[in-house]
Amino acid sequence: MIQQYKFHPTRRWKMDFADLGSLVAVELDGGEFSNGAHNRGARMANDYEKRNAAIELGWVVFQLTGAMVKNDPLGWAKRVKAVIEERQ
Repeated sequence: MIQQYKFHPTRRWKMDFADLGSLVAVELDGGEFSNGAHNRGARMANDYEKRNAAIELGWVVFQLTGAMVKNDPLGWAKRVKAVIEERQ
């Protein structure tokens, strides 16, 4: 996995983590319970636009909160790994 991978040919968008061989990405959004930036209208709209552009380019995007990773890091790692292996 590559951290902060610029996936789009014309936009500055980056994936938090990206596997180039399988086009599987992981996006981590923190602050889900504290009115973080990803939970506000304009930022959410930009996140949706980014994710939809990634899908159009063939990416599978896991969108995870900090709590999801904290509560089940191995479970999520296994799920992401399984999708990577399916797509290679």
